[in-house]
Amino acid sequence: MITLSIPYGDNTLPLQVTEENWGELLAPTEILPISFETGLKQALEHPLDSSPLADFLKDCRSLLILVNDETRPTPTGHVLEYLWPDLAAFPKKIMVATGTHKPSTEKGCHRIFDPLWPEVRSQVLFHDCREERGMVFLGETSRGTRVMINQEIMMADRILVIGSVEPHYFAGYTGGRKAIVPGVAAHSTIVANHSLAMDLKAQPLKLEGNPVHEDLEESLRLLPVPPIFSLMLVLTPEHRLYAAYSGSIQETLTAAAQKADEVFSLPFQNKADILISIVFPPLDIDLYQSQKPIEHGKMALKEDGILILVMPCPQGPGSPEFQKLILQSGDPEKAKFLLYQPYGLGHHRIIRNLKFLEEGGQVWGITGLDPAFLSQTFIQPKPSLQEAVDMALAQKGRAAKIHVLLNAGLCVPKQKLM
Repeated sequence: MITLSIPYGDNTLPLQVTEENWGELLAPTEILPISFETGLKQALEHPLDSSPLADFLKDCRSLLILVNDETRPTPTGHVLEYLWPDLAAFPKKIMVATGTHKPSTEKGCHRIFDPLWPEVRSQVLFHDCREERGMVFLGETSRGTRVMINQEIMMADRILVIGSVEPHYFAGYTGGRKAIVPGVAAHSTIVANHSLAMDLKAQPLKLEGNPVHEDLEESLRLLPVPPIFSLMLVLTPEHRLYAAYSGSIQETLTAAAQKADEVFSLPFQNKADILISIVFPPLDIDLYQSQKPIEHGKMALKEDGILILVMPCPQGPGSPEFQKLILQSGDPEKAKFLLYQPYGLGHHRIIRNLKFLEEGGQVWGITGLDPAFLSQTFIQPKPSLQEAVDMALAQKGRAAKIHVLLNAGLCVPKQKLM
């Protein structure tokens, strides 16, 4: 018997699996971090396709710093602390590129900006994608996305983007161009771009040929001014620095994506009958983030397999709009009508989930959410992880194989070529 202790927020859940049923543990290999200060120093001394940061900031009259919200592991506060001697003299604002996410609470702001939160508090703005009256129209992409962004972008003299690059379940990777769209874009722009996620070529770890990524890049090219300097980090699963790149927003993304693949791509041999998809903080924050571990887990799971989602969701199910959307997933017949309606934000989630259910797949949930709510979605609530595994084995057969995917919000299984 194999005895495991499964991470669950700040706690652990016990699990026993027989050796006969044990498949593979899909976990990041040991990644050696580099010194935070040394990594940033080297990145800033060797900018990619750009002048150094000091030259970039020369004669700057108004600096806008774009940073990630609290759903990303980016150590924004520590990066700002390192850069502050070079930035302090310039008039500046710091905008949290929330996309469609809500503004942070005081606790969330500390999570993003500590140790500088008291110093930068008065300079921080949160983007609101629904305030489209405060947006500037840049043009339209070849795929029909009307690009509108926060007017603060156009009012700045220089833009500094600070982000981190990890796999993204339909944009290929986070980081880079996503600071602009969806980060500081209008709701309608985000909806148009995300509609391209209905295309199955929109996959994690994929940039070339990915329609979502290509539309994002084209959106970025519509921004004629102001100039952008990018600092992209690649973190280890423990959120320590693995690599850093500075310079142009496109080149830093390309370089960081290659390094991110080394960290977050997990090789495996055969697909499982049952896969336990375990989400680590901060992506376990609410159910809105659940599509990442579900899509990642499905890549190592048979089409008719059972995916057991382990995700505490301490902040609940997500926004009212998302709750309404995910409840539609619980009724396959109702969900099918979305195929014949104009795309709405998040419809790609329902269509991908519907396809998985139609192929015989199931998603079970071990969460802190109300089981009555969860049972109305495509996720079936289960009382405990051990009971869920025992029930899955009873359904799939005693010879079924179980994979365990750690840090499933970030890590992506990649099947080895035979």
